[in-house]
Amino acid sequence: MWVCMGQKLTLYSDGGARGNPGLAAAAYIALSEAGVTIRTDARTLGVSTNNQAEYAALLMALQFATAYGAEEVVCYLDSELVVNQLNGVYSVKSLDLQKLWQQVHQLRVGFKKISFFNVRRSNPCIARADALVNQAIDEQKSGKSSPIAQKGLSAQAISAKTASGFVHVSIRTSNVTRSVDFYRRFLGLEVVRRVEVRSTNAELVFLQGPTPLGCMLELTFYRDQKQFLQAGYEHRVFDHLGFEVDDVHATLAAMRKANVTITNEPRMFGEDLIIAFVEDPDGTLIELIERKK
Repeated sequence: MWVCMGQKLTLYSDGGARGNPGLAAAAYIALSEAGVTIRTDARTLGVSTNNQAEYAALLMALQFATAYGAEEVVCYLDSELVVNQLNGVYSVKSLDLQKLWQQVHQLRVGFKKISFFNVRRSNPCIARADALVNQAIDEQKSGKSSPIAQKGLSAQAISAKTASGFVHVSIRTSNVTRSVDFYRRFLGLEVVRRVEVRSTNAELVFLQGPTPLGCMLELTFYRDQKQFLQAGYEHRVFDHLGFEVDDVHATLAAMRKANVTITNEPRMFGEDLIIAFVEDPDGTLIELIERKK
């Protein structure tokens, strides 16, 4: 796992399909601020279009940047269409591309600064990514269809169908200051990033534990939202968050003093776990988990 908070990354991504649609692949190259290659990766996509492959390559790059902990990313693509769609110059008419555009949007709000630029295919880094794309398509065509990962800081061969990085979970809050205090005070999370989203008049606050274990918690605060309602437990779609604590009873004792709602008292779960359930200030259910030593 890479966590290097505050870093700036430069990303070069490329995707291609033979047949449009046809056998496709995506690849990216990530450079540090010093211009050192820290990660290259490529994977096959099955049958896809060129534009879908371009979005897939960018998504791969942004997922890596998120896991790496980058706060600023500069993205270079040779697809003028995709760059102009992301910069708001062109509208996204294709339903398939709209879904991919939305996935990029969900990742882009997690960075303090992000920019997209169109470059020629002759750009050296784009040419490298293009070579990885062609290699992946050749392997797919020959029946190998194995992802290509080349070492920078690390390399992992991940199946094209299962490759992903679970980077954060988002819950809404009616009072971001109160929620941040709750998760810091009782569960040890710290704020690692704040993002203002002007288009929706929202603030996003990303929190993580003192050691980079698990995904981040994103608190989403829509300032124009007037009602914040939790459905009854039997009717909820989202169930609960889970946090491992050293001592469930001690955590609950501190929470009781602050009038935190405790929905389920501690009980054994299996042979080595103690669990309990509480609610955060907005009623989101939280499972506390203690591993018996």
